[in-house]
Amino acid sequence: MSRPSSDWKLLLLIRKRLRFGNRDLPFQLVLIAFGIVTFFPLVLVVITSFKSNTQFYHNFWLPELPLHTGNYSSAFRIIWRYIVNSVIYSGSTICLIAAIASVAGYVFARFRFPFKTALFLGFITLIMVPGVLTLAPRFVLVRDLGMVNTPFALISVWVSGGLVLSTWLMRSYFESLPQELFDAAYVDGAAEWQVFIYVSVPLARPMIATVAMTTLIGTWNDLIWPLVTITDKDKMPLAMGLMQFSSDFETDWGTLFAGYVISSIPLLCVFAVAMRQFISGLTSGSIKA
Repeated sequence: MSRPSSDWKLLLLIRKRLRFGNRDLPFQLVLIAFGIVTFFPLVLVVITSFKSNTQFYHNFWLPELPLHTGNYSSAFRIIWRYIVNSVIYSGSTICLIAAIASVAGYVFARFRFPFKTALFLGFITLIMVPGVLTLAPRFVLVRDLGMVNTPFALISVWVSGGLVLSTWLMRSYFESLPQELFDAAYVDGAAEWQVFIYVSVPLARPMIATVAMTTLIGTWNDLIWPLVTITDKDKMPLAMGLMQFSSDFETDWGTLFAGYVISSIPLLCVFAVAMRQFISGLTSGSIKA
């Protein structure tokens, strides 16, 4: 008599799951549609990068044989110096922002001094100032300092612009750390700089990764400020170099799209390596801030 009862329970469970799946089906279809809309242009770029002009005009949507891998070598010979420039500029900016924001965030979080809250709030209000409003004053300042058409024109402005958000993130994270960790370090005789380097910074690695990723995205894709300050072709970052590259190969579609694919590879590699730390930093910041 127990067997029919167990079979009946199994049927009820299957029916319940099927009903739940049917209820979620519209949402799943919407997500699939958004996924197709998001990734199809990227797939189309990769497909086009392996085509000749004849294949491109003959069949725009689908891949064709033979694959023209020479498009990548032709594009890389031109675009590699722009990638190297962006790696230098963005890497320097990330290192400076991570170091300065970590120290500033630690001071705002763990130290007590007069007008700390007012100073921090005044610092944070700079987030609400659109960057385009400061474009002309920044250029005048960079010009007067003699830094036009130099890497310092990009790095210095990117660092100053990225410090506000980064300091706020680091301060929120340091404030969330338990006081017992710092008390234990003080009892062991650690100085303040030792507490910062050996206790705070290792614990803040997820947030530092978040700061690094947000800075990388902003500097790697910045176009307006390099257009204003950089005129030498050999010093152009990637975003500006791609614009020059597009004008040089505007009729060679395979090489043009191959350059776009190559330019996206560094960011994809960085995201693949640091994605876990990045997500961890975002999650901890949203919960603990």
